[in-house]
Amino acid sequence: MKSIAIIAEFNPFHTGHAHLISQVRQAAGPDAAIVIIMSGAFVQRGEPAFFDKWHRAVWAIKGGADVVIELPAVYALSSAAGFATGGVTLASRLGCQGLACGVENGTAEDFLALARCAHSLPDREKEGPKETAGREQTEYLLAASPKKGRLLEQPNALLAFEYAKALLNQDRPLAFWPFPRQGHHGDTELGPAFASATALRQAMRDSGAAACRPYLPSASLTDVEDQLAQGAFTDDNRYGDFIASQNRLLTPDQLRCLPAFTEGLENRWHRAFMENGSYAQALKAIKTRRYAYSRLCRMGAYTLLQPSRRLMDQSYEAGPQYARLLALNGRGAAFLKGARDRLAVITKIRQDLSKLTPLGREQLALDLRASDVQSFCFSKENQRKGHQDYYHSPIFIGIQK
Repeated sequence: MKSIAIIAEFNPFHTGHAHLISQVRQAAGPDAAIVIIMSGAFVQRGEPAFFDKWHRAVWAIKGGADVVIELPAVYALSSAAGFATGGVTLASRLGCQGLACGVENGTAEDFLALARCAHSLPDREKEGPKETAGREQTEYLLAASPKKGRLLEQPNALLAFEYAKALLNQDRPLAFWPFPRQGHHGDTELGPAFASATALRQAMRDSGAAACRPYLPSASLTDVEDQLAQGAFTDDNRYGDFIASQNRLLTPDQLRCLPAFTEGLENRWHRAFMENGSYAQALKAIKTRRYAYSRLCRMGAYTLLQPSRRLMDQSYEAGPQYARLLALNGRGAAFLKGARDRLAVITKIRQDLSKLTPLGREQLALDLRASDVQSFCFSKENQRKGHQDYYHSPIFIGIQK
């Protein structure tokens, strides 16, 4: 069965995402399985997703996808290279034949050529998906191939480059399908036809669903409105307070044991949280040209979720140990029949735990902690129940006509 993967966050799912899926469907054919590998409770920018993963997965199926698999949090909360490594490896282990993504500019061969060039970097094997590797690689590629290297100045193209690098590292080749994206990543204004997820989240916080209706697929609009009305969405201020209070309790020695706390940054970090009254103020005090804001936000998440450096290093080396199924349709179910022979598929936490390697159990434990933290950050008190992963089974939805 032909299958094409898309690595995504859908935070939230909007018409631009539906447009990408329709492009992939047109290119892959009506019988191909479109496999979404989606960040779960936390996203790559280092914060809880706006809505829970189960609703976002259902919206993706209603928007044209066939199956949604959770990207383990250890990869979802990594640098672009770690995020891509986890997603591409999971797609490969599921048996997907290709990987699609949206980009501002550039062709598949552009990104693969840049990836091959990056593979010639000295000691690249030692760098892995580190937070500091991207800057040196970009400088090298700009010097080696100025025209193609300039693609990396655009956020989606930079992620496509990381996907291309990860594709070249797979034992089984996957085709690469970049498509022109609609709208611009990180735009803070609602555009005439498409809007970024960033702009939609802000509009939902400010005005509810009303201003967002033109940018949300009709199949999920009512559901989004219900979630907003119920307060089942992340309150960023609440999350920020949790991070700030946690960091009043952590010492520099404790911070030093967490991922990404290197080069003495733990001392600057500790001082900033002791001297400032909010998460935002502390990040502003820590921020320099050397440390990207997204990296600092991921470090904030590490202080709350407490992943070990060993877990992250081993996960980058060994790859995802399971596929956590969130939602599917009939075509997705047919695809998974073959995938189950290659990788443990998790549908129920308690009964499937025995399928996992020790590393897989650690990866899953981090996913569960991330879900519990996210739900505790929801806007309304009655939406903050924990252990929701134990009460959700994969959601089956009939193929949309």
